[in-house]
Amino acid sequence: MAQGITMATPTPFDEIQKEQEDFEKILEESLNEQFDLNKFSKGDIVEATVLDVNENEVYLDLGQKQEGICPLNEFEEKPAIGKVVKVAVIRGGGIEGSSLVSRREAARREGWEKILEAYNNNLPLSGKVAVVLNNNKGYLVELNGLQLFLPKSQVGIKIKNRLPRLRVGDIIDFKVLSIDEKRKSAIISRKKIQEDINQEKWDRFLAKYKEGNIVEGTITKIVSYGLFVRIDDLDGLVHQNDISWKNNFPFRKYYNKGDKVSVKILSINPEENRISLGIKQLTEDPWEWAKRELKPGDIITGTVTDIKDYGAFVEIREGLEGLIHNSEISWSNKQVHPKSFLKKGQEIDVKILSIDPENKRIALSYKQARENPWEKAKELLKVGEIREGKITGVVSYGAFVEIFDEVEGLIHIKDYSWDENPDKNMLKKGDIVKYKILSIDVENRRISCGIKQLELSPYEKLAQKYKRGDIIKGKVTGIADFGIFVDIGDGFEGLVHKSKISLKKDEKLEDKYKIGDEVNTVLLKIDPQKEKISLSIKDYEKRKEKEIVKQYLKDDSATYTLGTILKDSIEEE
Repeated sequence: MAQGITMATPTPFDEIQKEQEDFEKILEESLNEQFDLNKFSKGDIVEATVLDVNENEVYLDLGQKQEGICPLNEFEEKPAIGKVVKVAVIRGGGIEGSSLVSRREAARREGWEKILEAYNNNLPLSGKVAVVLNNNKGYLVELNGLQLFLPKSQVGIKIKNRLPRLRVGDIIDFKVLSIDEKRKSAIISRKKIQEDINQEKWDRFLAKYKEGNIVEGTITKIVSYGLFVRIDDLDGLVHQNDISWKNNFPFRKYYNKGDKVSVKILSINPEENRISLGIKQLTEDPWEWAKRELKPGDIITGTVTDIKDYGAFVEIREGLEGLIHNSEISWSNKQVHPKSFLKKGQEIDVKILSIDPENKRIALSYKQARENPWEKAKELLKVGEIREGKITGVVSYGAFVEIFDEVEGLIHIKDYSWDENPDKNMLKKGDIVKYKILSIDVENRRISCGIKQLELSPYEKLAQKYKRGDIIKGKVTGIADFGIFVDIGDGFEGLVHKSKISLKKDEKLEDKYKIGDEVNTVLLKIDPQKEKISLSIKDYEKRKEKEIVKQYLKDDSATYTLGTILKDSIEEE
């Protein structure tokens, strides 16, 4: 074999042997395939591929030339052909038949595996709220077709002492508290996962921040009582009292959700899940500034922020307000309303009267920051001066007349006219009248004025009509122990004192005179200020005696005695 070794030509035996080996191989593969199909027993989970879908069923390739049928309603949506899904074998179909499989059961089995894993390893899961239980007991949460019980107490962390409310369809995160292997159910807690997540956030927060830190945050919510600001993963509250040093600061006008703000951490309370923040604390307390910079007597500029019936509030600095009491608004002695002099938003100068940082009160004066017009009044006005002015107000006892700015005089009703009962409605607000200044009291800021004094009083006119010593005839209108009253006409009444009446021993006035008796008197005095008229009957009688004696002495041929003449004279009268 010079050319080397060559292959022998196959014999008929060799061909038969090869056919036998091929048959055995085919048989073995067939047996193996049957063995694989037998693995799909009830309850097995198989990954299958969607082959076809009709109105009611989904056809799946389970592998190993085995098909499965699953109801379409077990799918949340119609699956696409070629999609791989997990199904559970409900009933095997053998070599030729199709197996009945369930997508829903596979999901339950898969869900239960997840629950066991989560329970054993303290892991979080997500599910959908399926049922709100009656009597407010809690909720049923669905996970892969399994219904889990969420007790009311485990719904979540209380906010303002109230538990959150869930609605059907809400997707929530939870942890498994206990399991029921037999019923394939569990008790879950949303609160536990919130607490765990919250604790992680708090641990990070406490490691990074402390009270007094100034940080930047984002406004997440605006409520009636303040702002919620998120710092990293936690929300803190800026209470409305900590937004501005101003009282009743309208913070909603100045802040919006999503705004970035700088805040100061005032307090941290992990146990109560609370962080208190402040914005106003980024600036100095205005009362500390006031204690250092202000003192009584200072004249400062401020802005009127509010007007009340009792006074006006003035902002000296942001968050620092003082009160101008009504009595410190005007130099006028009349009660005034602040609105007559001031308006909201007006910038004015004020004088500091007192500062009380402890009670946060500042007393201010508007009038004392300006020139005192009463000093001007002392120099310019004189008693008896006649002026003209406007009636600024009418009260029950009289009317106020404007002399000049913030200086008014009072015209009392009794000084309206010389009438005994002057007309109360004689003067009206806005009237322009002439008046006379009767008295000036600068210290007590009072000026008395009168209209009736512009003309002579009835007693002054009477004093011009009669002079001392004039004989006046009248009628007795009254008898008293000290004298008699005599009507002398025109509404005037004079007094004849007892000492000016001639009485005999033990003679009484009522014995000598009666009401209505006519008497002759001599005028002694008219006092216009006191409105008194003094008369004398005795002086009249003495004067009459002198006239008679004088007449007697002139008549040389008279044959009458003096007594006779006096008697005749008296009888004539």
